[in-house]
Amino acid sequence: MVDYSDFILYIHITMVHTKNYKIIAFAVCLLLLLSSISVDAIEWENYTSYEEVRNLKVIDDSLYIATSGGLIVLSSFDSSPISFQKLDGLGTNNITDIIQDANSDKWITGFGRLIKWSDNTFEQFLFFDNLNNNLFPLHTLKDDDSYIWIGSSLGLVLFSKVNDGGQIEDSYALFGDLNPSPSINDIVLQNDTIWVATSDGVAFADYSNLSLLKSPSNWTTISTRNFALLDNNEFVSIVSVNSSMYALNRTGLYKIDIDNFGDVNLSEITLSSTASFQNISLHGDTLVVLADDANNGFLYNVLNDFVISITSVGAVSPISEVTFDNYQWVGSEKNGLITVDNLIVADYELGGLPNNDVSDIAVDSKGTMYGGFDNKTFAQSSGLLWEDFNFGLGQDATVTMIDSLDRVWMGTWGKGVWVLDDTTLINYDENNSSLRGNSDNPPTGLGWVYTTGMDTDGRYVYLTSYRAANDFPIAIGDMNNLNSINGWDSIGVTNGLSNTFLTSLDYDEGKVAVGTESDGVYECTVGDNPFISQKICRHLTRENSLLVSNSVRDVAYAPDGALWAATNFGLSRYDLGIDFFRDIILPDEISSDITALEFDSRGNLWIGTQNGLGLRNPDDGSYEIFTTFNSGLISDYIQNITFDKFTGKVYVATDKGFSVISSLQGKPVFEIEKVIAFPNPFIINSSDDKLLFNYGLSANVSIFNSSGEHIITMSVNHSWDGKNDKGNDVASGAYFFLVKDENCNIGKGKILLVRN
Repeated sequence: MVDYSDFILYIHITMVHTKNYKIIAFAVCLLLLLSSISVDAIEWENYTSYEEVRNLKVIDDSLYIATSGGLIVLSSFDSSPISFQKLDGLGTNNITDIIQDANSDKWITGFGRLIKWSDNTFEQFLFFDNLNNNLFPLHTLKDDDSYIWIGSSLGLVLFSKVNDGGQIEDSYALFGDLNPSPSINDIVLQNDTIWVATSDGVAFADYSNLSLLKSPSNWTTISTRNFALLDNNEFVSIVSVNSSMYALNRTGLYKIDIDNFGDVNLSEITLSSTASFQNISLHGDTLVVLADDANNGFLYNVLNDFVISITSVGAVSPISEVTFDNYQWVGSEKNGLITVDNLIVADYELGGLPNNDVSDIAVDSKGTMYGGFDNKTFAQSSGLLWEDFNFGLGQDATVTMIDSLDRVWMGTWGKGVWVLDDTTLINYDENNSSLRGNSDNPPTGLGWVYTTGMDTDGRYVYLTSYRAANDFPIAIGDMNNLNSINGWDSIGVTNGLSNTFLTSLDYDEGKVAVGTESDGVYECTVGDNPFISQKICRHLTRENSLLVSNSVRDVAYAPDGALWAATNFGLSRYDLGIDFFRDIILPDEISSDITALEFDSRGNLWIGTQNGLGLRNPDDGSYEIFTTFNSGLISDYIQNITFDKFTGKVYVATDKGFSVISSLQGKPVFEIEKVIAFPNPFIINSSDDKLLFNYGLSANVSIFNSSGEHIITMSVNHSWDGKNDKGNDVASGAYFFLVKDENCNIGKGKILLVRN
């Protein structure tokens, strides 16, 4: 049992000093960030979806749109949307609400953040719970002179706008007989009374004396515990009309009146017995109740406790609504923003991804991006817009890649594999390939081809069929003969591959490796031509090969041919010298439950986890860790990673969109004689200044002074700080560099070093 009477609130302001406060409620840590994220060694770009439009507010004759992909501002119906996202200073794309106070400062809530927007500057106040030190969602906020009341997933927070530049004054988790720490979904301040709509009922109290709010007994509650009229305690919205309150839960709208004796009178406004209610907006004395009924959206217009009209808004779930620029605007849960004009419903294009849950990304030689999205189709980028492919997918999009002919391959969870050849979409499944359907629930499942991994050697393509009914879960296609069944082969039980629960696949020089859910790794020899070579698989497990865990999330071959396995319990590299896996030590900052692996052309290993992104240097085994706190990473939950060999960029697919990492080395070159050093001249003002080399493969670089004396030799993967191999600063002057790869190919150039 948690004791709610002795929590401590830690407030850390500007990362310089700390204040401690005793409060009787849930614990919150507040961290203030005064600027957007700094960028040093790499640049970030984020792509996100605006599919969930959570709040719509008209402020200073503009429409402010709080979405799952950031904050959008429209000055009129015909204006171009202006978006603000994590990298613009918000710190998150997960925005829930916005208000403007009497000083014309705007305040924004998002995941784990209260954001002050003043004089074109964003200040972030980060909210952590003290039990697990995790960020938690903030849902709504109300201005109260020098204070802001914030509804969160853990309770109610009182924030001072003026004390010490902004700080939490108190927090409240106990509301009468409601369950402790309910989610606060809406707040109304009415005279001296504060009302909250929570996940466990409605509560209200006199807040003229803030100290009295700490006692649960000073709160009056409305829930199924004391009102038989109610059948649901999840209240999502509450508004004040004249002297009455109206509260909305998932099943109905209720009018609340307080009589002269302080007793609560509750009555229901008849709407619909089948709808799920989402929100209330207020137009004068008219309530607009947003409802989802059998996946269709409706707006119930209620005046004087009666429904005066119902507006259908199509196959959407409406969650926000406002009138602006002579249009009615409706935000939906999964379908973005729509407008209603004289009962004509139309989509309003905001751009962005089709969905934030990104399964994988591929990029062709022209720079066109292709993405797979949860419960959506694949889509390709076209400027700011993403165009869906018109084919059914089953449940999810899974993996994607670009082949040697610059065609995009798209794997699905149920509909096999699709290939985009120029403008033609071709589907490969049980009917025209060696892909096989799922063995679960035959014969129904046999037609459902689940693809969890794919790779190519340039001529042949290798694809997984998860739980293949014929026990041959690796399909092989000859890209010169895909239209013939003779152009397909497979690997399975007769080749030594005895498990069909495949999670991933990678290819390297005559070998294919697959990971499994609970049976380790299988590595199969396929030779130069898998159609004539003998295909033999060996089974590598924790028991026979010291794999750190048999639950394998991903497999990847390094540029040197070493096999790496990402598991739920750490990272392993297969050592051919001893024929066993070696455990790879991971830094404490990232989870050992690894979700994705990807090598870039220099041999750096990018590691995806459930709490951030790691980068392992192949030369010394050192790590850099990227999270949403210290970088531009859009989400810490990594689902896939793609290295673009054409540009050197790294694409990180997450559950909140995807991030693109561009090295400040610029576009890599792969012809060693074209390598350059930059910036050149290399001007050193501080220890932060570094010289980089743009060679995209693994090599060493040696630097010499104008007399030919050796200064230092290091990996081209490293930057040069202007020091020699003894750690001493070298003087200003002309220097020469020589880059040599493992085949003794050489590139060279000059450096002008200027030390200020």
